Amino acid sequence: MNNKKRSSMMVRLVAALAVTMMFTMCLVGGTFAKYTSSATGNDNANVAKWDIKVGGTNIATNDTFTFDLFKTIKDSNGTADETDMSPVDGTIIAPGTRGSFEIVIKNDSQVNATYAIDYTVTNTNTNNIPVKFSVDGTNWFDDINYLDVRSVAINMDATATVTVQWMWEFERIDGDTQDTTLGTMAAAGETVPVIYVSAKVTATQVD
Repeated sequence: MNNKKRSSMMVRLVAALAVTMMFTMCLVGGTFAKYTSSATGNDNANVAKWDIKVGGTNIATNDTFTFDLFKTIKDSNGTADETDMSPVDGTIIAPGTRGSFEIVIKNDSQVNATYAIDYTVTNTNTNNIPVKFSVDGTNWFDDINYLDVRSVAINMDATATVTVQWMWEFERIDGDTQDTTLGTMAAAGETVPVIYVSAKVTATQVD
């Protein structure tokens, strides 16, 4: 009886071991007999160039540019060169003179942009030099801020030219007294009246 029981237990044990081995082989075979793949992707990008030139000067790296508004001196008709005063080099102006200057803005960036221009006039004397300003030669303003520019588009590789004109009228109603006072102050060795005009150009990337 005991021998039969042992024999039966042995058969069951061998059968159990056989089933276990078959199950293990299936697992091992499933682990090592499968598809496997891998891949790596790469990309890169450079920073876009920001380069806005005003009169040839890159204002992204320089905070000043040349602004020679009074360099060109014309007679009161606006076409003939002024020959009735000296020197005619932009250091002095007088009634009956006028001139202009071009602000050339070039977008050499790799992005579109807008630009704005803010003008400022400062007189060193309470008797202001009565200069008027224009951008079209038709509409003239005592207050240069009427010429200010706000958010004008300038795309990549585009150029914008703004012409600023000035004029000291020769004939003004009740203007002779003021003009003469300014000229007399310059001749008397007093503080010579001076007018300063500045233009601030601001460029902004378009979102």
